[in-house]
Amino acid sequence: MIKANAAWASGLYTADPDRALDVVLRAAGPAGAVAPRDRRFLRTPQAVGRGGSA
Repeated sequence: MIKANAAWASGLYTADPDRALDVVLRAAGPAGAVAPRDRRFLRTPQAVGRGGSA
């Protein structure tokens, strides 16, 4: 099973610190630096309403 948590909230305390840092740095990098193999995981920003109730 793959769980879609943010990289910095995925139980890094049990992971190899060097590999975990690589994941965080890749997740926080600019969109233009995303490897072709990872582009399918990019999200398209969604517009969010401003204040008030519906």
